[in-house]
Amino acid sequence: MKLKKLIFAGLLIAAFTTTTLQAQSYNTAFGVRLGYDSGLSLKHFFAPSNAGEFILSASPRWFQLTGLYEYQQPVPNAPGLDWYVGLGAHIGGIHKHKDSYNSAFLVGADLIGGLEYIFPSAPFNISLDWKPSFNFTNDYNDYWYSGFALSLRYTFR
Repeated sequence: MKLKKLIFAGLLIAAFTTTTLQAQSYNTAFGVRLGYDSGLSLKHFFAPSNAGEFILSASPRWFQLTGLYEYQQPVPNAPGLDWYVGLGAHIGGIHKHKDSYNSAFLVGADLIGGLEYIFPSAPFNISLDWKPSFNFTNDYNDYWYSGFALSLRYTFR
């Protein structure tokens, strides 16, 4: 009985490893994020299907640094196309009103979900995602409906 459980666990690990080894074809990617939370994006895989993404966003009225953990897998029967989901946190600041000095410190939580296409013969990828977030430090929370963005990155394989 113990040997059957050990063999079953070994087969599960082997099957999981086989599918996750094909989850991505690059190690690190750097580029721009266009849309809500526009800025610079750095994504790095620390395991075959586990990545960390950092987004630095800024404008004349606000700035934000976001860190995300993402789980990424290939879409079946769609070469080069992956789906991903994740969660993380952000920190930053916002100047809410143009004519007054009403500023706020931002700390909050983020979710992310999207699709990423990795070009097979070029060192680029493109992704479309939705990244809603929630601020804990104040009432500035308009991210739920407007968190869509397109990212274009150069990949280092």
